[in-house]
Amino acid sequence: MRQSILIAIFLVIIGCKKETKSAEEKLEPTTELQKKLRTTDLPIEVIQANVTYLSSPILADNASQLRYELNIANNYRIPFTLRKVEIYDLQNNDTPIAEFGSVYIDENFDRPGNDDIDDLKLLSGNEFGVLNLNLVFKPEKAIPEKIFHKLYFERTKSSGETVTHPMEVAVISIPETNKFTLGLPFNKKGKWLYEAESHQGARFLTEGRVNYPQRFAIDWTLIDDSGIFAKKDIKQNKNWETYGIELIAVADGKVVGIKDEIIENEPLSDEMAVRITRETIGGNYVILDIGNGIYAFYGHLIPNSLRVKIGDTVHKGQIIGLLGNSGNSDAPHVHFHLESKSNTFFGGEGIPYHLDNFTQLQNYSEQEIADLFDSNYVSLDNLNPVNKTNELPMGFGLIEVD
Repeated sequence: MRQSILIAIFLVIIGCKKETKSAEEKLEPTTELQKKLRTTDLPIEVIQANVTYLSSPILADNASQLRYELNIANNYRIPFTLRKVEIYDLQNNDTPIAEFGSVYIDENFDRPGNDDIDDLKLLSGNEFGVLNLNLVFKPEKAIPEKIFHKLYFERTKSSGETVTHPMEVAVISIPETNKFTLGLPFNKKGKWLYEAESHQGARFLTEGRVNYPQRFAIDWTLIDDSGIFAKKDIKQNKNWETYGIELIAVADGKVVGIKDEIIENEPLSDEMAVRITRETIGGNYVILDIGNGIYAFYGHLIPNSLRVKIGDTVHKGQIIGLLGNSGNSDAPHVHFHLESKSNTFFGGEGIPYHLDNFTQLQNYSEQEIADLFDSNYVSLDNLNPVNKTNELPMGFGLIEVD
């Protein structure tokens, strides 16, 4: 009853034309953490925001990058629209270290179970969203020990006036930069197209728990020396340059999971060969335990091409199967990622890593990648080769493996 009265009072207050400060706003903060964040200009806090899992920063594009998800929920019935997010160093918060505006939010704010609304930025009462973030720290600037998020929400008052409420939330401590380095999951030299952002927001529920196993997943597709994906009939898997390539263990480990005998899809078809469920989404796959609570996942293999079984010990570079087009796959490729150890397939958190050596040739947008597949051709003109050591490819691009 007391809670209902408080909520009712709050709703009356924010609906008034003239807003007054409450006694709560006049209280001096008492803890060290509270002193770092400014209180909201509303009578009470209404937005819940937190980070449930934070991996370590990685090295990519000559910078340290931190990839994570910020959960944001509106705990009251008044609608709020998220317009901007700023990130600050907790110890030096004069200027933001990163800023994300409406365009970024539109493209990266997931609304689980409610993604068909007209404005994804609008959070009505008891609604929530997940903002996928990627912070970039240039070498000349030190990575902060702690950061916080400043959210700018708009609401429309009963008078029709639009007001903006900045809210400082979600203090997080940044782990040390990741030093984990692996080899590539295949042993074929040549030019490989990759997609390293397609899976960042892939949200799973595992035993009632939210997790993001594919946070650092990469899809790999080989093209031939002239830039062609497939010769002759592109609708035949066997005609693709990448099809049937040997996949190898990226480190010493033990086979802890396999799936086989899922039939393959026709390339670039609108329909999958099997119904996509949690059991079939990865197609035929191999999971390796490579130690330290880390699993390595290889997806979409050719049926009956697996060279290992559960319980086998494997060594780095050992062949484990052949690249195919099974499961949730629209063209031959290998899906590779690391995730934390769990009790079930896709049940862990995505783990960052680095590749020991590769040559970056080109970067693309997501739309450009889609256009390349549609045209069955990647132009190899005007490439800009840059050797990379102990980095992870980011975004969408083309690399060369020597």
